[in-house]
Amino acid sequence: MAHLENTIQNRKNKHLSPYERGQIAALHNAGHSNRDIGRRLGRHHQTIANELERGTTTQLKTGRTPYTAYFAETG
Repeated sequence: MAHLENTIQNRKNKHLSPYERGQIAALHNAGHSNRDIGRRLGRHHQTIANELERGTTTQLKTGRTPYTAYFAETG
């Protein structure tokens, strides 16, 4: 009996690996757009935007001034 569906194909909605999160952080800090980062990693640009939103936190500088930054460990 032949199987009609191939289950060996790449699955959708895979989690991002810690390595990919590090690449996102480095490329984002270098000023690349979400679309460019997505093309380089082979991911959809909305996945990159969601990860950046999920991993962005507000920090305080020494003078108590807040700033936002993306941390791969937070995502």
